[in-house]
Amino acid sequence: MKLSEAGGFVCPYCNSRFFMTDKDFKNNQQFRKKLLAYQKAQNDEKTMSYATDTLWEKSGRDTYITPQGQKVNIDFMDKFLYNGCICYVAKETVIYVFEKCTEADKFMVGLHKLTFPEADSKLYRSFPELKTVIDLSEGKALVFIRRPHFYPLQCFIPLEVSHAAWVVSRMENICCALEFSDLQHGDITPQSLFINVKTHEGTLFGDWREVHKKTGREDLLSVRQVAKTISTEDGGPVLYKEFLNSKPKDTAFDDFSYWDTVIEKGFGGHNFKKFQE
Repeated sequence: MKLSEAGGFVCPYCNSRFFMTDKDFKNNQQFRKKLLAYQKAQNDEKTMSYATDTLWEKSGRDTYITPQGQKVNIDFMDKFLYNGCICYVAKETVIYVFEKCTEADKFMVGLHKLTFPEADSKLYRSFPELKTVIDLSEGKALVFIRRPHFYPLQCFIPLEVSHAAWVVSRMENICCALEFSDLQHGDITPQSLFINVKTHEGTLFGDWREVHKKTGREDLLSVRQVAKTISTEDGGPVLYKEFLNSKPKDTAFDDFSYWDTVIEKGFGGHNFKKFQE
């Protein structure tokens, strides 16, 4: 039998299947670890495939020079100024180019302040993942992974309220992660949040240079402001409107709990609605 993606076993000849019980797993912890590693690798391979990234279209190329005189070409779909640096959305990366190396270093210092719960193996996907750093004669470039189908939220505005709702869920989730690290981001906007409309995931890029110890509820206020900005004007549940105009709870965890009641009572539960491109 061969190990299947579902974690069981399947015979390649007769297609008969076998699944291990909890007792089997407990008696073989080493195998369980290998099985989980296998499943993670299978999942990562799928999520890192750019073959079906149909929105990608190259619109320009910029060239930079390294201190050694080598050329660095950036083929990009989108390019915009962001708080004094240049941001590129490329096919497999998001690139920040800083005029001063000290600013790039400050960005990474802020990002490295994040910590994650040991039990959560996917939360890191909600934040930039550094791929490489390139020294340029004009400054320094930070190159982050742009997972397939992740684009700035602003590309999809306006969104139906039902789609805006799952974006709010992702932002609330991100705020909980920030609070776990006792951090305040201060730059949650439609431009800084990248979303995947196919899987309903989100990644907070933005500016990490001003990240600091949490002192208030500004990030939760930003969530409400972003939601007002991205939603269409055709109403939505009353509870949704009340949430957008409410004051944030004392903690992100309490605020997320409040939002969850809006999802359950206002939207009828966590229903996955496919996005129509």
